[in-house]
Amino acid sequence: MVRSGHAPFFFQPAYFLIMNPVGVLTFAGLSTWAIVLRRRTDWHKRLHLCGMAMIMGPALGRLLPAPLLIPYTGPSIFAAMLVFPFAGVLIDWRRDQTVHRAWFWGIAVMVAAQLVIEIGARTSVGNALYAVVVSGSPGSHISPQAYPPFPAG
Repeated sequence: MVRSGHAPFFFQPAYFLIMNPVGVLTFAGLSTWAIVLRRRTDWHKRLHLCGMAMIMGPALGRLLPAPLLIPYTGPSIFAAMLVFPFAGVLIDWRRDQTVHRAWFWGIAVMVAAQLVIEIGARTSVGNALYAVVVSGSPGSHISPQAYPPFPAG
């Protein structure tokens, strides 16, 4: 989408470019970790839930009023993603008066991924990546840090 110059108007193009692959790779990492620990069902289910939450960004972006959240759309969607693992933490706490370590690891991985997105999209590394991806396409005429215009109508 950034190559064609059509990033959603509530995301900066560089942010949008980095957000999707990092989210998918984080999901893949957490899910792989969960599969490796499939016999330890306590870890397995918690890590899978964190991985599932990590790929809910597009769904939550459609449910939340994203245009009203500019310039905090990305962090707002991430906060909504965290509702799922935090619900698991709350369930563990209410049932056992303790929180399973898998939640801490899963949430830490999710937060680290969000930091990569936030920092990567706003640095020269993110701008350089954007330039490489959009080189020779209509998206090369769009600033990686400028919000696209609102749709007509």
